[in-house]
Amino acid sequence: MDAQETTTATGTEAEPLDPPKSPTPKRPTLHGEFLRVVRTRPDWLYGLLCSWGFGYGFLAYIVLFTHPDLTHDPKPTVVLVVLSAIADGSLTNQLAAEPTWAADLLRGGEDPARILRVRNLMLFVCELFFVCTVVAIVARLGHSDAWIPRALPQLAVLPLAPIAIGNITSVLVPTPFMRLSCRFQAPATWLRWTIYVSIPFLLSSLSLALYWLPSKLETRYEPKVLRTVGSLKHITVTLASATHVYVTIWLVLIPLWQLGVWLVSLRLADSLARMRRHGLARLMDRHTELADSLPELSLYQSTRQLPERVREIPTDLRSELKLLSSELLEASTTLRL
Repeated sequence: MDAQETTTATGTEAEPLDPPKSPTPKRPTLHGEFLRVVRTRPDWLYGLLCSWGFGYGFLAYIVLFTHPDLTHDPKPTVVLVVLSAIADGSLTNQLAAEPTWAADLLRGGEDPARILRVRNLMLFVCELFFVCTVVAIVARLGHSDAWIPRALPQLAVLPLAPIAIGNITSVLVPTPFMRLSCRFQAPATWLRWTIYVSIPFLLSSLSLALYWLPSKLETRYEPKVLRTVGSLKHITVTLASATHVYVTIWLVLIPLWQLGVWLVSLRLADSLARMRRHGLARLMDRHTELADSLPELSLYQSTRQLPERVREIPTDLRSELKLLSSELLEASTTLRL
């Protein structure tokens, strides 16, 4: 058939049936994600930087008003500062922090586990940089760095617990990002948003519990080890005996424990994300379309509308609860199968 026969009666060429699709994002890699985030500067990045600023401000408050010991054992101070900063939603909402980007990857057939692994490593490197800066500031203020070799391994793994559990929460209760002016106009998203805001603080408490556990183990078992060593003939109790307990608990067991929690959570989140691949993409598309359909109001204007929006909460809350319950039921049923 000639090319002229493909034209219509008016002489124009036939329109294609399917509109051109947007190009699928490149496969995520660690260095590629760093370059992409620096180039696009997504909103969650500013949230991460604000959480760091809060951590530095908390450190300044502790130093100025409580006068902690920054020379001999400043580790508890550093732990509190780090935990205050990692209470950030960017660690627990990894799949939905950039909904359009994640939806395009999931629809393009990308492995959810790879997305989570890359995001985990990128966030861990960022948080490790924050930990190192806090350690350097405390060492400079205390004029001593003798405590750093013993404390740094345990401090470095502190962000692993929120990142680990955040893998599961980002799959079970994803909260696609919206600007605050849009969020105030969409009461149907407030339930997910409340969960999204509260989870980081719960995870910081979990991290503190994981830090408290080895302290109790050291308090419980170090005296027993010293007594056992002291009861043996021709062996005297030395500082090396206590050091062996410290190294075993803090520098070996704790990093392995945190890595184990991270690997298990990543495996579970991967299984759930594979089952919910299409559901996650639909959820992010729906929230993106909702945000695009809302009028462009300033934060002040959207805040003034809150009294009217509050009346819509009961209806929207019931619909969102039904949606969440159906999603959780679908995920649990598929997991059992």
